[in-house]
Amino acid sequence: MPEPTDPTVARSIAAAVGPCYTVAGMARTLGWTESAVLEAGDHLRLLMLPTSDDVPLFPAFQIVDGKVVKGLPRVLLILEIGIESPWMWAQWLNVEWPDANPPRKIKYLYDGRIEEAIRDAREAASAWNS
Repeated sequence: MPEPTDPTVARSIAAAVGPCYTVAGMARTLGWTESAVLEAGDHLRLLMLPTSDDVPLFPAFQIVDGKVVKGLPRVLLILEIGIESPWMWAQWLNVEWPDANPPRKIKYLYDGRIEEAIRDAREAASAWNS
């Protein structure tokens, strides 16, 4: 799913995803080369969001203390089974879910609760795939 062109939808999705890095910004943050950042995005070791003008973006929520949050690649691989939409994955990870504990799925990974994140990712992938 490329970046939406409807301005209202795009603003809503941008609000759910939050701030993002460019390739250069992510490379500086991680201390990697730009080619390593792009390769990590291509292989789901980083969440990379394609835009309508072919500028890849990387949500800031996936970085903690200058590193990719532990367990993220495993969760991304599972989400990909359900739907090939990095924008959907970003929303699923970062949107505030009312009455959910934790309210944001990425918080599982922040808290080291990787198996719980994987469980919920499997449930989401199954729902998207049906």
